[in-house]
Amino acid sequence: MDVPELVAATARLKGMIGLRSEPLAFFYSDREPDGWRPPEGKWSCMVGALARAQRGGIVYFDKEHYGCGGCGVYLGFCEPAENLTYFVSTGIPGKLEGEHYKKSPELVEAAMRQNDVRPAPAKYAIFKQVAVLEEDEQPDVILCFANGDELAGLVFLAGYAREEDAAIVPFSSGCGSIVARPLCEGRRPLPRAVLGMFDPSARPCVRADELTFAAPVALWEEMLHNAAESFLKTPTWAKVRARITGEATAES
Repeated sequence: MDVPELVAATARLKGMIGLRSEPLAFFYSDREPDGWRPPEGKWSCMVGALARAQRGGIVYFDKEHYGCGGCGVYLGFCEPAENLTYFVSTGIPGKLEGEHYKKSPELVEAAMRQNDVRPAPAKYAIFKQVAVLEEDEQPDVILCFANGDELAGLVFLAGYAREEDAAIVPFSSGCGSIVARPLCEGRRPLPRAVLGMFDPSARPCVRADELTFAAPVALWEEMLHNAAESFLKTPTWAKVRARITGEATAES
């Protein structure tokens, strides 16, 4: 699917589901965009920064500007810190306070292997609204910030033409669930969407009712092709959509 068609079809799907926020595109490029990036040497969170992209701006990262170590790792710009597995799990008594998100460093390491993080293929990692993609900007991942009703539409549409489940909920940091794991899924013959933002450290950066749905672009295109014939045309979905958008249905 070429980019203009992707943009138009995404706009139609946004309306059919009733999504409140514009879907975001993630991709790599060697062309530096006109946007915002984290200040060099200053901590910032990718998840919080993406609010700028949701408002219509461009957010990007590179190997000198990625905000926090986890973001740098999951974007493929740097190696994990030496004690990262301890930081996420037990900590090191007297040296490092742990997050206690996993019982042991070994379990953290196993979870990280599932992401299959690879070096960034270009200089810049870019987030922008799908609606403003340029013709030569081919996204790798489509990202939606969504509440429960919106997720119901996205997840069921993702699995509409699949025998196996089309969405997964892996253990991951907020930024890992947005980029690293969806990129990994994109290398599968049947890529799955990744539900994310369950990371307690990232939760303060999003609304209380908000999670993320990150689809490899191949799956997103499949969803776009199937949308018109799916449950999204039914009165059942009309009720849900009305609750998302605050509109009244004929039956209400």
